[in-house]
Order: sequence, then C-alpha cells, then structure tokens
Amino acid sequence: MTADGPISTPSSLPRTLSLIETLGFGLTGLLLWLSVAPGAHAELGIQAMWVWIPGALIGILINVQIQQLGQQLPNVAGGTPNYLTHLLPDMRWLTSYAAIGYFLSWVAVIPVNAIILAELIETYLPPLDVAVPGIALRIGFILMAFVVAFSGTRSLSALHLAFLMPAVGLLLLFCIQGSVWLLVSSPQGAIIAPASPDFSIQGWAKWYLNGTYAFYACETASAFVADSKQPRFTLRSLLIVASLIPIVYVAGSWLLLHLSAGITDPTDTFLTLTTAARPYWGVATPLLITFLVVSSCLLSMATAVSIAPRVLYQLARDQYISAIFGRVSPQGVFGPGLGITLLLSLICLTWGNLHEIVMLTGVGWLISFITLHYGIWYKRGEAGVKLPWLALAMAAMEIVVLAIGGWAWGIQNFGIGLLLPLAVIGSDALIAKVMSKCQIHPSWQGFKRRSTSNFENLIPIQIATLVGFISVATIIGWSASTVIAQANTRQPIDFLVVLVLVLSFLGVAIACWTIFPKMVAVNDARKSAEALGKQLEATLQTLQQTQVQMIQREKLSSLGALVAGVAHEINNPVSFIHGNLFHAENYTHDLLMLVQLYQRHYPNPDREIGTAIEAIDLDFLKDDLPKVLNSMTQGTERICEIVLSLRNFSRKDEATCKTVDIHDGLESTLSLLQYRIKAASGGAEIKITRDYGSLPPVECYPSQLNQVFMNIFANAVDAMETASEKRCNSEHLDQIKISTRELDGERVEIAIADTGPGIPDNVQPRIFEPFFTTKPVGKGTGIGMSISYRIITQRHQGQLSCKSTLGQGTTFIVQIPIQQTRAQLDSNG
Repeated sequence: MTADGPISTPSSLPRTLSLIETLGFGLTGLLLWLSVAPGAHAELGIQAMWVWIPGALIGILINVQIQQLGQQLPNVAGGTPNYLTHLLPDMRWLTSYAAIGYFLSWVAVIPVNAIILAELIETYLPPLDVAVPGIALRIGFILMAFVVAFSGTRSLSALHLAFLMPAVGLLLLFCIQGSVWLLVSSPQGAIIAPASPDFSIQGWAKWYLNGTYAFYACETASAFVADSKQPRFTLRSLLIVASLIPIVYVAGSWLLLHLSAGITDPTDTFLTLTTAARPYWGVATPLLITFLVVSSCLLSMATAVSIAPRVLYQLARDQYISAIFGRVSPQGVFGPGLGITLLLSLICLTWGNLHEIVMLTGVGWLISFITLHYGIWYKRGEAGVKLPWLALAMAAMEIVVLAIGGWAWGIQNFGIGLLLPLAVIGSDALIAKVMSKCQIHPSWQGFKRRSTSNFENLIPIQIATLVGFISVATIIGWSASTVIAQANTRQPIDFLVVLVLVLSFLGVAIACWTIFPKMVAVNDARKSAEALGKQLEATLQTLQQTQVQMIQREKLSSLGALVAGVAHEINNPVSFIHGNLFHAENYTHDLLMLVQLYQRHYPNPDREIGTAIEAIDLDFLKDDLPKVLNSMTQGTERICEIVLSLRNFSRKDEATCKTVDIHDGLESTLSLLQYRIKAASGGAEIKITRDYGSLPPVECYPSQLNQVFMNIFANAVDAMETASEKRCNSEHLDQIKISTRELDGERVEIAIADTGPGIPDNVQPRIFEPFFTTKPVGKGTGIGMSISYRIITQRHQGQLSCKSTLGQGTTFIVQIPIQQTRAQLDSNG
C-alpha cells in the first residue's frame, strides 16, 4: 500500500490543531455509549454484556489498525472512510458506498443528540408550566451546532475543549466510581448477574449492530491527522483512547446492569443513568447526570459537524464525489460539506425515534468497517497492515451481525439503511451533472479571504449580535430564576443547569464568530511578519553566498586561465628541450665513442692535446656527462608531469559535464601538492597510501571536483603541519590514505583520511559554514570547504561528510552519482 494511493490528492489543510485538540475529538467516541447502552440493557439484560465485551475488544483492535494505517497516510483527512479508498483503490464502487455510509452515521449523531437534549428539557418543562414544541427544540439544537461549525475549525476545537473535561471526566468518574462502589459495597451482587431472558441470537445481533455505532467510533482522532501540528502523536492518541474503551463499554455497562433495575422507562438515558448513579452520588445525582448528559450531547454534536464534512472533503480531493465538497475557507469552514450535513441532519429528524435513526445509518456504518477489515486482509503483507487474518474473521462475524441484526430491526428499516448511501451517491452524481452543465469549476483553495473593507464592515454587526445575545441571555436567565423561585420541586434547579450549559454553548459559539476572526487576523499578521523576516534573512544569506560564490568563481576562472596559459607556454619549450635531449644524448655518446677510438689508435697524443685532456679531466667528463644528460631528461619529464597535472586540475577546456577517471583527478591533485607533501612535518615526508577500487568512468565536472580534492588535501597537510610543530614525538608517522569504491552500482565513494589532530566535536557541525575557519588570520578564508560542500551537494547531487576523532585524525567522504540525471544537468547548466 502506497502512502497516496492510485489517484490520491493529499489534503492541503493547514496544520493548526494542537495535540490536545485532536485528542479531545478522539475521546468523544466514548460518549456515544450513552445513547445506545440503556436500550440494549432494557431488552437484553445480562446478555447485553455479550454485546459490549466483544465490541470493546474489537474497538481496541480497530484503533490499533487505524493507527498503523494513519502512519502510512499522514496527509489524508477524514480518517477511516478515506483510508478505505487507499486500501482498495480498484473497488471504487464499494469504497465510495462504505465511505458515504460512515459519513451518514456521523450525520446521525447530530439529530440523535438533539433528540436526547430535547427530551431532557421536555421532562423539566411541565412543572414550570412552560410549553415549547418538541420539533422546534430539536431543530434549534441542530442549528446551534452549525453556528459553531460555520465559525471555523479553531472555533470548533476551542468550544470542544471547553466541554471536553466535564463530559469525558464525568463519564469516566461515573464508570470508575460506580464500579468501585459496587465491588466494595455489594461484592456478591457485583459478581452474580441478575436474572435475564434466555439468550437470543437475533437480539444480540440487533444490538451489536446498534452498538458498533458506539464502540467502533473511538478512532475519531484519525479524521484530524491531516490538520494536526503533530500527526504522529495524534495517531498515538488512538492508543490512549483504546485503553479507556473497557472502562466505559465494559465497566459502565456492568454498572448499569446491576444498578438501573426497576425504572419505569428503561430506554430513557437520563433516567437510567440517574438510577444507576444515585447509590454513590446521592442527592447530587440529578445535577451531575444532567451536566454529563447535556455536555456529552453538545460535545458529540460539535465532533460530528467537524468529522462529517472532512470525510466529504477528502473524497472530493480524491475524485470520488463532486469537487464542490473539496472547498474549504482559510478559517477551516467546509461550506458545501456543512450545508449537505445540515440538510441530512434535518431529514433524519423525520424518523423521530432515536434507535431507528441509529439503526438506519448504522447499516452503512457497519458495512464501512466490514470493508475496512476486508481491505486489511486483502493488503496483507504490506506496510501498515496489521493482523490481516484476524481482520478477515472480524469481517465474517460483522457480515453475520449485519444480516441477522438487520432482519431483527425490521426488513423495511434494513432496506432503507442499505439504500441511504446509494441515495446520497445518486444525489452527488446529480450535483456533478448540474455543475458540469453550468460550467462551475470550484477551486481547491476554496473561498477567498475577506477583504479588509468587508472585514471592517462586519465588526458593527458582530458587536451588535454579541450585545443582543448577552441581553437575551440575561432576560432568559432572569425569567428562569423567577420561575424556579416560585417552584416547589427540585427539578427546576436541574433545568437551570441545562439552560446554563445550552446558553454557554451558544455564547461561546457567538463569541467565536465575533472574536475569532480578529484573533485570526492578528495571528495572520504576526505570521506574515515572521515569514517576511525569515524570507528577508534567507534572501540576505542567499545574496551573501551568491556573492562569495561569484567572487570565488571569478578567482577560479582567472586562476584557471592563468594556469592553463602558463602550462601551455611552459609546455612548448619544455617539450622542445625534452625532445632534443634524446638527440643530444645520442650525439654525446657518438662523440665519446670517437674519442675512445682516437685514444685506442693514438695512445700518445701531442703534448698540447695531453695538456687539454688533463685540463678538462676527460675521464671524469666521459663518466659524468651521460649522468648530466639523464638528470636533465628526468627533470624535463617531471616538468611535463607538472604541466599535465596543471591541465588536468584546471580543466579549462572541460567546464561542462564530462566522463572522466576519478583516479586521474586525485593523482593530478597530489602531484601539484607534492612540494608540500615532501616538505611538511618538519621535513619528514607525508606517506600517501592508496586503496583504489575498480571504478567506472564517472560523469562529473572535473575542474570543480579537483578543486574539492585540493581543498581536502590542503586542509589535511595544514592540520598535520600544525600538529607536527607542537608534537614532541618525532617518530609519529603522518599519513594520508585515499580509498575509492563503487556503491550499489549507482554511486562512487572517495574517502580521504589523515592522521592529524582531528576536529573537536563542537566544531564539526560548522566546518561547511561559509567564512568559518579555525586557522590563524592570513592562513584561511573559511570558504574552501563551504564551496566544496556546494560543489558536491548542489553541482553533483552527491554527499560530502566528515568523520573525526580528536587526537586520531579526520576522514572526509565524498559520494557522487556515476551518471548525472538530465534534470540535474539542466538545473546545473
């Protein structure tokens, strides 16, 4: 499985969410237990534990699987449903259906919690003689969630954090404290299960189907990985949430089983929780349960309006649905996605029954996880895929649950649940067709930022809205307190808690709408200033480096021209002398042979000739003249070698990329430095050790590569000269070892090691910095190694590294490709 899939367009969402914000969204899945558990226990009794225990175990495994998949897809928004499209890219019809089924289940969270809130308030209104239409309450709560969503992602996350600790904290306290109380106060009752009806496979499958809506939903943090500042830690938070699943889904359900018996309406969430918590929370139970239920509902709705449009956004980015759903504002408002989510939420209210809504959308939800587990098995053996055969077994069990549970809920409802994703897919196809006919081309970047003038015009409206809300909230609070003061029951106090929480939610929503744009504007201005400062700093640094590079190139160009010219001028007379020495040696040999013949035939020369022979010391001349000529020949040969080395080093005629023998470049560089190698270390010659491997011809810029070798050799000689001046031990052997080898058939490596004093650890990270040098003033400019680094890394797309041990020596390692790619040649050219 690749990180992007066959047609993936990675999310371009800005990474603005902190770890605590994404963790908060992930913890919300635990709260969905509240809407399913009462109904399951009312019908199944003790058998409900066969729903929660395996469900909790599979929920934990799902979190582990999603965490592994998320590591392979860190730029994909939406989480689980959008991972499906990458697991099974060749089954677009199946993954599209499963993803939309997942999306519809989160859409259902909004009306489900709106119903719970409305029913809670309706229980408080009769004693207060207040009548409010139930449908108006439900619609009002749905709209309230979208007020926050249209304020932006940061507004949602801020509101989410405000209600996170009360909701999740109270839920965990309810489960943990209740379980401890049950074990301590009634150990026998905690172990022995109350009587329950006979086990029914249909009843079990029915409520397991509904339960997946809760215990499979704890992987919600994965939906926010693409806009998380710390995606890796966001994925790890899935494991934290997984550790809490048994506490809520097993311990909490066991608690309800023992402490919620005997209530008049066992499907009533508030009544069930209140009855269960009263033995250990006492008189504070209604207040705390009210706080738990209301904050949980508000938090769940905020999470749902965050996840649902993200799923559509990534599906649009991956070209599975209409491109219009891929639009998002700079503030993180998924406009089209939120619009369709709001419409579908209102449609869900037409069913009215909480459990029917969960079941209808739960069909597509369960199919999405069946597809997930099948995809994990299908991709077995690839990166990010864990426990494939267990996933296949889970998929088989879920298919059985889907068939039996769907039948138990009613074949009509089951059929509607199967058709819902198809209806949404069909509607999307219609939207795409309309967009095509109208030639609408939505931009991936989404909505443009508001202009300054429009932003300023909104300020009076925002202030007026905030003042109006404060006034209305004050009036409502005053009226409610008056009614409560006249009531003789305790219930109105709990109603006041509901009222305060709802008004707080709405107040934070309006505050986010009015204040957050200004905070975003200030933050954007600050970021723009920081970005401009960094850009100016980078530009200045680039200019400095360019200036140094231009100066160095000009120097090298002039030096190269001079060296090439001198080498050319020296080459002609030296070649003339060297060529004539051969003839001079032959002529001398002939003349000496003639003199020997004269001496043999005229052993007694004239006195004047004898005097001349003694004067010129003829015997010594005959012996020494061939030696002189031989020395002159060796000298001219050495000059020819130096001239050739100068030509190889300068390579003035090879400014372009050419294929050369690396060893020739190394030898020509060493030849030019021979005078320093012999004179270094107080007169002791530096030993050169060669360990040349079999290298193919390398495509490179020879002159520049030789410059790198020259800089490394010169630095090694300088280091050993300095160390030799300070060293008392004259027996120390200074040595430079050159090793070459071929790497993986694509690169060559040249390692140049010396036995100098080494480089301190605090200096090593800076040796390639421009103008950094440890040499005394006048001996180093600090640009040699910097230019060498750029020649290797930028010009040759290679690597230049340094390894050094203080007191033992330094090794520079050069790695360059054997062949330069066409793109590299174009960019270098």
